[in-house]
Amino acid sequence: MSLAGRICLIKSILSTIPLFNLSLFKMPVVVANELVKIQRDWWGSNGRKIAWASWEKVCAAREDGGLGIIDLRTFNLALLGKWVWRLGSDKGGLWKEIIVSKYGGWRSLREGEKDSKDSLWWKDLRRSGAWRVGAEISKKP
Repeated sequence: MSLAGRICLIKSILSTIPLFNLSLFKMPVVVANELVKIQRDWWGSNGRKIAWASWEKVCAAREDGGLGIIDLRTFNLALLGKWVWRLGSDKGGLWKEIIVSKYGGWRSLREGEKDSKDSLWWKDLRRSGAWRVGAEISKKP
């Protein structure tokens, strides 16, 4: 397969298949490593082909001279951070009212008590450190 074909395949298939799960849950390290391994294998660094550029360069933005392949670990944290940002910035909505009444809002991610009855989604937001994104956004005017 040509270089352009491999780039297209990695960007369109391997970066979008886990999108729904990445937007809700923190990806386990084992899963992240396996997905990156599959991406790298398709890129050509599996020993059968010569990789003419490092994986870090391939994942860099096009503006920085890379090919713009999504780093799934960073993308996962960004998607989780988006939930925290929405908790802090949305003015209303049923989903926000439910989350605030059950957990206390985004501030309780950092300051709140950990409860064994918390949902897996809330625990993943807490573990991911995505609340730091919300804290930084709330400081800006």
